[in-house]
Amino acid sequence: MDKHDPRIIVLGDVDEASSFLGLARAETGDGEMGTLLLEIQRLLYRVMGDVAMPKEANAVGEDDLRFVDEALFEWRVRVEIPREFVVPGESRLGALLDVARSVVRRAERSLVAAGYAGDHPHAVRVVNRISDLLFVAARDADGRFRTSKGS
Repeated sequence: MDKHDPRIIVLGDVDEASSFLGLARAETGDGEMGTLLLEIQRLLYRVMGDVAMPKEANAVGEDDLRFVDEALFEWRVRVEIPREFVVPGESRLGALLDVARSVVRRAERSLVAAGYAGDHPHAVRVVNRISDLLFVAARDADGRFRTSKGS
């Protein structure tokens, strides 16, 4: 398979996202955020499995989408999302999560461009939701917009 094959591009983008999540996780320690990031990394590896073995049954499914949606809801009640555009860099962890989020967005675009939306609809939706979850997690890490609900 050529290095410019769309499947290799997708795998590289998802792997890069997982690597940035690992860097962010190293900043968090073993707490709740670290656990969340590890679960997202494991989910991204299942996405990579779906892409690497397109003829096999999908590893990413409804349960994964539900996991991400529930985590997004749980973390969203902790922070007030600012109305204005967010400039990354309020905290080191928040900035790392924003980098990971932007790489996840690229991976989503690569998945769609490579034609995986039809064969792996859950993988594409999960990756989309992961980027939303990382945006919220970054705001939580920044701490500026924390509400009393989750503190």
